[in-house]
Amino acid sequence: MTESSDWRSASEPAAVYADRARRFEERAAAHQRRSRRYARTRLTIFVVVAATAWGLHSAGRGDELAIVVVVSVVAFGLLVAGHRRARRRQRRAELMATFNREGVARVERRWSALPAPPAAETAHDYAEDLDLSGEASLLHLIGGACGTGPGRRSLRSWLLEGADARTVALRQEAVAELAGAMDFRDRLAAEARLADDANRELHATDRNSHSFARNFLAWAESEDWLSSRRAFRWLRVAAFALPPLNVASIVLYALNLAPTSLVAWTLLTSALVLAPSWKRTGQEFALAGNSESGIRNYARVLAHLSGSSLNSRLAASIRDRLRGDRRGDSDSGAPAGDEARAAHVEIKSLRGLLDMADLRGSPLFHLPLATVFFWDVHVLAALERWKRRAGRRVRDWLSAIGDAEALAALAALAADNPGWATPELDPAASALHGRDVGHPLLPPAACVGNDVQVGPPGSFLLVTGSNMSGKSTLLRAVGLNAVLARAGAVVCAQSFRLPPVRVVTCMSVKDSLARGESFFMAELRRLKQVVDAAESGDRARTLYLLDEILQGTNSAERRIAARAVVRRLLASGAVGAVTTHDLSLADAEDLAARSVAVHFTESVRKSDDELCFDYRLGPGVAQSTNALRLLEIAGLGDSAKPASTRGRNASRGSS
Repeated sequence: MTESSDWRSASEPAAVYADRARRFEERAAAHQRRSRRYARTRLTIFVVVAATAWGLHSAGRGDELAIVVVVSVVAFGLLVAGHRRARRRQRRAELMATFNREGVARVERRWSALPAPPAAETAHDYAEDLDLSGEASLLHLIGGACGTGPGRRSLRSWLLEGADARTVALRQEAVAELAGAMDFRDRLAAEARLADDANRELHATDRNSHSFARNFLAWAESEDWLSSRRAFRWLRVAAFALPPLNVASIVLYALNLAPTSLVAWTLLTSALVLAPSWKRTGQEFALAGNSESGIRNYARVLAHLSGSSLNSRLAASIRDRLRGDRRGDSDSGAPAGDEARAAHVEIKSLRGLLDMADLRGSPLFHLPLATVFFWDVHVLAALERWKRRAGRRVRDWLSAIGDAEALAALAALAADNPGWATPELDPAASALHGRDVGHPLLPPAACVGNDVQVGPPGSFLLVTGSNMSGKSTLLRAVGLNAVLARAGAVVCAQSFRLPPVRVVTCMSVKDSLARGESFFMAELRRLKQVVDAAESGDRARTLYLLDEILQGTNSAERRIAARAVVRRLLASGAVGAVTTHDLSLADAEDLAARSVAVHFTESVRKSDDELCFDYRLGPGVAQSTNALRLLEIAGLGDSAKPASTRGRNASRGSS
């Protein structure tokens, strides 16, 4: 499958995804057939070898029997390995097909066909108001590209916190490259989901299936136990001095050249030396082993990332963080002069060491090895060498996985929407300028764009209009596109330019029975947060979005209070937009001079008395209302006359 250098050339992303899904399904079917052949061959070999072995045993041909057993064991092992590879390749191809089918669903905004969304965010500047998480949200749309815990956490952080202009530019460059690297993204998504599935199965009893990462980091970044304790320095000396004596005494005893007492005394001495550290050594093995089983599932993800050929600066830096090189500076987790190997190689090395530590679970083999050769001491010393060399790099490996998956999620959004623009985050800009700005969560066929300017400081956008005309949707479109721009993503617009901003909103306020808080008090608290953010003096300018504020009180007091809030925001130097049904909100002389009024309206089809919305923004204050007509439509008017509305944004509550 070829990679597209420019994702914008894909005029029909849904068709591209559908074709790729079909190809991966065919590939999965081929691997499934290969897997079945392996299974049949294994069964055939087992039956043939069993019959042959029985015949040779009955005939007393022991030499031939030994040869058959050895050859069959080797052949069976190769078949098992091949069968495992075929099954993994089948599952990978199935996941890649699934990811491309989800691509079609993303383009069409078919929410039920996408992976389950994360729980809705609360107590955040804008997350709940702008549908960042929860059902039919931004993370529901693009979060499925992140298969691991680090990936989901990174993407969430990028969308909740934003970045500076330099970081945004680096992300945009990487997103542009990754958007066309569909094979790379599909493989990354598949390996990440395979790792996540394995970890969920492994930690099925843990309510937080990613707690293993925290546990492993605690071990990997902890101080050495064996190497740092003076009291056990003699243990390390004994680990090299006593094993040769033990072996020598056993050999001499076997050759009848030494008495039994010599063997007994040397082994007893070794046991007494090991006894004080026995329990703690087991604890050290458990600390590493219990959580490493989850980290090892990321090895293939790490190998895929470190083997990439991406050229963008951010993607290349992620690759370099995972590759091995000679490190001796302060940024390395290894001592000066040590060679830091590639992340997936280090994980494989750690796995081998912990497999040796797992011999503790087989006392029949472990006790002789531990007593004669000081097995545990040598394995623990090797683990601590690994920890010194690579332990403090693990956190960066997980961070690199998270960054790569977050970039892949933003790249998928770009590939899904080739007509969207790459925004310009300009520190010198004083206002937000957007051309043909639409709501990113609406299906393309239902999305109506408008030209919008919010700012400069000292002014505010006053959005008026009748019910269901599109006021709230406009605010969410501006806010969500600003969030995407701060994260480094493309935006639903032909062009979008803004300064670095902190987005704060007051739109979907709820009362709280648990806190004994009325709707009006909840809204006041939210508005206080907005004003505090605007007046905080942060380097980023505040972009506020207020939708029908202070609805919980009478119209006269509401007007006075709303004007006071707007005046505070204007004085702070923030920029923003306010929607209202109260056309007298900006009648005050000082506010009238500083408001930029725009409006939405509707038309009535005379033939069937139907309300129609075009969701096009016009200059000035709205001159029409429709509340009474909507009352009739809902069957609550005096005549209860049936009617209907038609509009592409009405289903999203675009009042």
